[in-house]
Amino acid sequence: MKDKEIYMSRNPLIKSIVDEQGYYVLRGALSPQEVEELIQATNNAFAIPENEPDLLTLNQTGHVHKILYMFSKGDIFLKTLVHPSVLKILSLLSDEPEKIVPTWEDMLIKVPYKGVPVKVHQDLALQSIRHNVFSLGIYLHSSHPNPVYYLPKSHKLGPLTKEEIYKVYETQKEQFLPIYAEPGDIVVHNVKTVHYSEENKSPDPRYTWYLEFRTLDQLRGDSPWDEDWILSRRAIWVSALKRYAPTMVDWMQDEDVLQPYLNPLKLKISHTNENIGYDQSNPYNHF
Repeated sequence: MKDKEIYMSRNPLIKSIVDEQGYYVLRGALSPQEVEELIQATNNAFAIPENEPDLLTLNQTGHVHKILYMFSKGDIFLKTLVHPSVLKILSLLSDEPEKIVPTWEDMLIKVPYKGVPVKVHQDLALQSIRHNVFSLGIYLHSSHPNPVYYLPKSHKLGPLTKEEIYKVYETQKEQFLPIYAEPGDIVVHNVKTVHYSEENKSPDPRYTWYLEFRTLDQLRGDSPWDEDWILSRRAIWVSALKRYAPTMVDWMQDEDVLQPYLNPLKLKISHTNENIGYDQSNPYNHF
């Protein structure tokens, strides 16, 4: 497809670097104006009463450390979901980009002076452990005061239990590298890459929007979710493509099948329900 050929012609090294190192930084992926629109929409989300259940707070301080369901927080988030830089990354990393499903869309909020630390982990809660799954962190603020530390090549260790993660950290902590991102950069990482961040003690906030993607086949063969959940999520993706990237026709060939999910379109689809939850006894749940 013409569009796909254009995307893949731009820095095909992304895939080889992610495959080898476990992460990659795409510099200047979003323009300053696009970043400012995302910041403003995020700040607006704090002030809307109906969003209160989606604002996760810490008991100790009461400040918000995560916002859920960003697709429902403004059109700018759906537009950014299919941003040319995002499509470029997915066209290079995914074996089947025509079957993409967005499976995560949380905004991590690090407030000034007391932004919550994130302990060393892999992103394996409710995860596929048999496939390569990628997360995109879209940075709305500079991470220089509070970077994420990645352990290069640690994704090659495979899925690790809590005990194994801590052992890796203790024996290799000097090998973790801080990744410094600027507003508009996208940091791509394999969800098995071991990483952490410290408390934000700087006077500046750090908002990072995390998007995760898998394919229809990955979800159907190796995930806890049922077909209804999968197609509901797939519909968000196809709806965004139709609206903001309509030339990507090869990536939305199942539009007819998705009609019951496209009209009406649900933008808030929980990862958990009465049958699916975060099992604290699961050794691969690192939180």
